[in-house]
Amino acid sequence: MKLFKQKGGEKVTALRHEALQLVEQMPEEQMPHIIRYMRMLKNNNLDSEKLFGDKTIVTPKMKAFLELEEMLVPVSQELDYDEELAKARDEKYGYSD
Repeated sequence: MKLFKQKGGEKVTALRHEALQLVEQMPEEQMPHIIRYMRMLKNNNLDSEKLFGDKTIVTPKMKAFLELEEMLVPVSQELDYDEELAKARDEKYGYSD
C-alpha cells in the first residue's frame, strides 16, 4: 500500500490522497453538496431523497441504480478465481479443466 505525506506530515493512502486532491479542486459553491454526500456515505445512508433533495425527480433508471448500489457487498480478498471458474464449469457442464 503506497502512502503519501500530506501537509503537516500526516501519511495517507493513495485513495485518500486522490480524494483530498479532488475536494481541493472543487469550487466553493459545491462544498455543501460534497459535505452532505460524504456524511451520507459515512453513515451508510444513501437515500435518494436525502441525496438529491425533494425537488429532484429520481428517474426509474436512477432509482434502480441506487437500489443496486445498496446491494453492493465487498468481495473477499481471498477469492480464488481459478477455483470459482472450475466450480462454475463443473456445475454447468459437469466437468472442469
